[in-house]
Amino acid sequence: MSIISNLLATLLGLWMSYAAVLDLSRLRDGAWDVYAAAAIAIVLGLLSRQRDFARWPGTTEIVAALVAIATLALFHTGVLNGLVAFWLVFFAGNVISVLAFWAALYRPKLT
Repeated sequence: MSIISNLLATLLGLWMSYAAVLDLSRLRDGAWDVYAAAAIAIVLGLLSRQRDFARWPGTTEIVAALVAIATLALFHTGVLNGLVAFWLVFFAGNVISVLAFWAALYRPKLT
């Protein structure tokens, strides 16, 4: 089950990066689906923390998703400009996808 949740988090992180790079209007217009993706990433990160060998990838995914949520909230209140919001959501998506994929593949031999 942890492999499936990590692969889902990988796809979710890739989609968040896509939303930041190729569909910037999504960040400007409400971005409810990006908020939802970050919330789902938090849930998947919690599942990853409970079931994986290493707990730090799940923790880092949770922090990256919280950064994405805070970034979008500050962007929509006018505190952050679009360029900063773009980079923070882009990097949050990349961090989530890379670490979730690593956690899905990394299975050490227990002796």
